[in-house]
Amino acid sequence: MILKIITVCSYFGTGSSAVTDLISEFDNVKSFTNFEFRFAHDPDGLADLEYHLIDNFNRHNSGHALKRFKKFVDYYSAHFMAPRYEAFFHGNWKKKAYEYIDSLTDFSFPGSWQFDYYDKGPAWEFWHKLPNRVLHKLHVLNEESEFLLNSKEITLASHPTEQKFIECTKNFTDSLFTLANEENKPYLMVDQLLPSSNIEHHMRYFSDIMAVVVDRDPRDLFLLSKYIWKTKIVPTDIDLFCKWFVYARSTRELENWNPEKILFIHFEDLIYDYNNTLNKIMTFLNLSKENHATPRKFFIPEVSIKNTRLWEQNSSYKEEADYIAKKLPQYLYHINGV
Repeated sequence: MILKIITVCSYFGTGSSAVTDLISEFDNVKSFTNFEFRFAHDPDGLADLEYHLIDNFNRHNSGHALKRFKKFVDYYSAHFMAPRYEAFFHGNWKKKAYEYIDSLTDFSFPGSWQFDYYDKGPAWEFWHKLPNRVLHKLHVLNEESEFLLNSKEITLASHPTEQKFIECTKNFTDSLFTLANEENKPYLMVDQLLPSSNIEHHMRYFSDIMAVVVDRDPRDLFLLSKYIWKTKIVPTDIDLFCKWFVYARSTRELENWNPEKILFIHFEDLIYDYNNTLNKIMTFLNLSKENHATPRKFFIPEVSIKNTRLWEQNSSYKEEADYIAKKLPQYLYHINGV
């Protein structure tokens, strides 16, 4: 039986954790916590790897993309301050990822080029090349032999077909998440495994995956970001925020989402229309009410409602909320037409 993966996509701060919490209340779902697993769509992740190996193959760039992915894997592995992915995959994240890299590598040989130095930074390049330059000045080396003292870099060669790339990638993700699902439940809940744009392209990397996309009223997102979370991810200048909000969603109307694979909801629906939204999610995911073992244990609408319609709770927020309402009327969430 192929494991069915459920993931939630958002636009930052739009409520993905609420859906993750809600679905985690079902006893036939293995919840992978609220930790974000973005390795399919982060820079140097799976999508970038596919681009360089398939869409824009180049004798230098493609092998180097595998090195960048390896560096990405190492970053998300673990260190003494942050266990990251290794803790979730029982110490097998790097092992499985390295096997995946090997499956995509046609051959390798000792060699390097300028971007091997670029990735390591100017300080590394300076100290690495210093002995060569000194020996060259002393006429111990000539220009032709200088290369012999360069690094022990290994050049990778990779040019798989699209079919092979997808097969290898699915084998990689299947093995990872099977390890994570030690209880052998039919569903695995993973947060942010897909991006909120170009979703179906990224779905190709998984054998069986469904996505819930969550958005929320821009007024609350702005007020929460500026006054509560104080984040630097979202602009707190109100005009820039409005531009950013539209920018982050600019592909949504251009994508033709498969309704059997992708469900769009508003965060506020979970609060102001809880029962209908719960039924909609259960129908979409084919979850039964009998498996909703702990209703309102992790997602509690009566608590989350405090993070909605903030301008009604604090009059000092009203001017900014009204301004956003005029700028972004198509994105507002209305309760009973208001």
